[in-house]
Order: sequence, then structure tokens, then C-alpha cells
Amino acid sequence: MKVTINHVQKSVGLIRKVTHHGVAVKVEFSTEELAVIRERKLEPDVVMERGYPSDMSDAAIEKHESRGLGKMLLTAAVSGADANHHHLTVRKLMAGEDTYFQSTPMEAKAYENALKEQLVKLKDWIVGNAEVETEASSFEL
Repeated sequence: MKVTINHVQKSVGLIRKVTHHGVAVKVEFSTEELAVIRERKLEPDVVMERGYPSDMSDAAIEKHESRGLGKMLLTAAVSGADANHHHLTVRKLMAGEDTYFQSTPMEAKAYENALKEQLVKLKDWIVGNAEVETEASSFEL
């Protein structure tokens, strides 16, 4: 598993420019890791729970929260179940680069550190799912 993390910035607004600080992560899984992910169906597993990104306007957040069941099902059918939330999942990492924006550089650095911790746990999770215990164990309670 090869991880590449970059910091990006983007400015939005015509009159009152606001800069958002993003963390872009790209994970290249090995063929063995991809085989384990697909065999054990780990794609929908959440790597990191996260809220709305800072570059999402209040109106967009309100619209996203007030969608009906029909729109949510249609979104899931067209774009995948991951499109209904902003959590980082294995499927999003498999799809390519994922960028998540924060309001300040300090928040972006904290997000990067938390992301690194979760990616280490993901690697252990994949390795743990790769092998099946063949030895029998017995113990007394």
C-alpha cells in the first residue's frame, strides 16, 4: 500500500475570497491487498468518519440534509452509496485521489495526522482479513 498525501488550497468567492486548505490522499493498493478487499467485501468499510467539508456552502449542506429517501436512493444507484455521506471509505480510496477541505492550515494538519493513523489501522485491517486461522484453539472459562 503506497500512500501519497498532498496539501492543496482553493479560494472561493468573488467579493469576499475565502481560502480552504485541503488534504489530498491517494492510496495505491497492491494486487494482494485489492484481492483481499474484494474477496472479503471491504469496500464499504469506513476508514475515517468526517463531517461536511469547509468548502461546502450552508445552502448546499441544507440541501444535502433535506433530501428525501427517493433522491438518496437515486444518488446511491447512480453514484454509489458513498455519495450519500462524506466519510472516507475504502471504495473512495480505491477510486483515486480524495480531497477533503478544512478552514485553516492547522485543521488540515490535524486532519492529516488523524488520516495517517487511520491508514495504519486500515493496513492492519487488510492484513488481518487476509489470513484465516487454521489452528484450533481451546481454553477453559
